[in-house]
Amino acid sequence: MSETVGVGGPNVGGARSPSGRNLVLCLDGTTNEPEKPWTNVVRLYSVLQRDDRQLIHYDPGVGTMGSRGAWTRLGRFFSKLGQMAMGHGIKDNVEEAYGWLVDTYEPGDRIFVFGFSRGAYTARAVTGMLATVGLLRPSARNLVPYAVKLWAKTPPDEASPKRKAYWDTTRRFTRTFGRPTAEFTTRFETVERQVRFLGVWDTVKTAGVFGWAGWRPGFVQARWPYTRDLVNVTTARHAMALGERRFHFPVSRFAADSAPTPAVLKDGTPVVAPGPLPRLQEVWFAGTHGDVGGDAEVADIALDWMVREAVAAGLLVDARKYREAIGVARERGGPDLPPLPRERWSAPLHANSAVWWVLGGFRWGTRVVLDGDDVHESVLARRDATAGLPGSQRYAPRLPELIEVVRTR
Repeated sequence: MSETVGVGGPNVGGARSPSGRNLVLCLDGTTNEPEKPWTNVVRLYSVLQRDDRQLIHYDPGVGTMGSRGAWTRLGRFFSKLGQMAMGHGIKDNVEEAYGWLVDTYEPGDRIFVFGFSRGAYTARAVTGMLATVGLLRPSARNLVPYAVKLWAKTPPDEASPKRKAYWDTTRRFTRTFGRPTAEFTTRFETVERQVRFLGVWDTVKTAGVFGWAGWRPGFVQARWPYTRDLVNVTTARHAMALGERRFHFPVSRFAADSAPTPAVLKDGTPVVAPGPLPRLQEVWFAGTHGDVGGDAEVADIALDWMVREAVAAGLLVDARKYREAIGVARERGGPDLPPLPRERWSAPLHANSAVWWVLGGFRWGTRVVLDGDDVHESVLARRDATAGLPGSQRYAPRLPELIEVVRTR
């Protein structure tokens, strides 16, 4: 018998909730196929409860299987290369994820969306598309590519004279082919949140690897509408890699929900009492891109934080599978989620390959922690534990004077 953890504590068994189901989208990063070393998206997928209360869709990400129209091995190779280089696969991934929601959604269902790397950007794109065109009726499933095209045309300039005409067209499209408002709210009637929970690990939106900027290799950044302004999300969480140095892979942050209020100094001294948890929260973790969302042991820290945030929002997790995923024996936990062993906080960190230094035009990038940013407690614990070690072994991240220290639930 499974041990399911969700809102209100553990539930054993699995009668369907009369208040709707969880629909969970798990969108992986570039070239992350499920049989390869597991990312946090695959780990999350592996521990989710599977019954008629919770349905799950997994997509391996950009640059994995190649174009649906590529039949030969050579064709698939060049298709995958094109996806990785130019980001062509992001649109396909958005179509597939959105199409699954069109096929699956029933009134009262709750939508959860997770992603890592460019899969995190895809997750935010799907969320932005729901905010723009709503959700199509199942009978209009064949119009999903058109809906994606319509969403992608959103004028970026609020003052653009084309903006009113665009929204008039979008409103007509949604009211004609979309779900009735009683089934799925749209931005035209109310700002009710369409997505219960958005959880992403280290969002990057680099969509192009080839090209030149002067004498340096050029990288193109994707720009899909409503991937920063998450107006239709009840709760959003973003785990960011403090140690990622690839110049052309900056983290893509959320737009500010409200001005952050610094709560503690970086040495832990309180400044103001912490308030309620924010609707949108971005937290810095130690390590590179893969250390936060990839297959590194240290990635368990960001996984554990994210899982607990999502469970608080109603995600159903199999506690037994979760114990196995993080390597905790049963006796260390009952039916609830077990705590992550504290020794995991000192797991090795990894450095970016020098190849990326060359591709970056012989330069590294630096991710900047701003005043008032949230930093996970494991970052400070690692810093303090290595303070007396020689320089090469010491962990000394650049932190501003005012930060918020975030603890895992």
